[in-house]
Amino acid sequence: MSKLKSNKPIKVFCVDDSPLIRKILTRMIGDHPDFQLLGTAHNGKVALEKIAALKPDVITLDFEMPEMNGLETLRCIMNDMPTPVIMLSSYSVEGADLTFQALDMGAVDFVAKPHPIFSRSIEDIESHILNKIRTANQIKVKKIDIAAMDTTIIPKPSPKKNSKKPARQCDFIISLGISTGGPKALKEILPSIPADVNACFMIVQHMPPGFTKALASRLNDISPAEIKEAEEGDPLKAGRIYIAKGDHHLIVRDHDVEWTAGLSQNGHVSSFRPSIDVLMKSTAENFEDKNIGVIMTGMCADGVEGVRHVKEKNGYVIAQDEKTSVIFGMNKLSIQSGYVDEVLPLNRIVPKILNHIKY
Repeated sequence: MSKLKSNKPIKVFCVDDSPLIRKILTRMIGDHPDFQLLGTAHNGKVALEKIAALKPDVITLDFEMPEMNGLETLRCIMNDMPTPVIMLSSYSVEGADLTFQALDMGAVDFVAKPHPIFSRSIEDIESHILNKIRTANQIKVKKIDIAAMDTTIIPKPSPKKNSKKPARQCDFIISLGISTGGPKALKEILPSIPADVNACFMIVQHMPPGFTKALASRLNDISPAEIKEAEEGDPLKAGRIYIAKGDHHLIVRDHDVEWTAGLSQNGHVSSFRPSIDVLMKSTAENFEDKNIGVIMTGMCADGVEGVRHVKEKNGYVIAQDEKTSVIFGMNKLSIQSGYVDEVLPLNRIVPKILNHIKY
């Protein structure tokens, strides 16, 4: 749930075993008037002592550290002194898996470390990290009993997916946009979508390359419907759920005989690629009144133009409510635009979709 804080500088504490990363973060945060760097630590054990004394507003936390790693440190923070934590993750399969574990354990967001470190401009890296910290500062976190969490992924029974039964053309398209807080929200709602639903779901989750494939795989393991990272040419069939590939817009391609998913790298829209606006404009143009646009938690304006396109083509628009949103940002702006038909808590979004499409 989002909350308002004062205009005082955001107090930040950075934990990373790399002297170079600590130096870069120190310069970025320490030189900016909106932030106050309280200090740094090279491992979790040292960090916990300093965090308890300094009480930062936001913590950046690395995974790989000596003595106490990032997940162990996060566990202690969320159990003893809940604070918004941004994880610093590597671009790798292992890094993506650890990142989603951290989000399950209470981290509010993550930043993917560029590899090599100077593969992106320092200005781009700085803007990205500082915006993440600003967003994290607006998130109210609560104590999480990590020991009580069931983090085991239970594979779905094989009867839920019958690969011998061909998927049929979908009657509806559901275009869903989500950002900060997205992985947890998707983990909660997507398993309630039945495999034989008469709709295809297309999802934009703001996330860098590599992580979207891992996200789709994790969600697929706990959902009856088939979930995958979208690829060029994927057929938009009923019971399929496609997640936009990181750094690629997700669109609909009309081939006369069938619709398929399309990928595009034509610039950033609303500062994002993939962009919710791009997805919803495409689904609206192709599916018109057979399109439901869903705008959910996230800090940005992406999706506001998208829901306008959906409504102007006689589609239906649902927005996640403030109470169940990690950040009431882009859904709030969409509601204020007047193009939202219904505002719902997280647990009522899928039931409303199923009712609307007469499943």
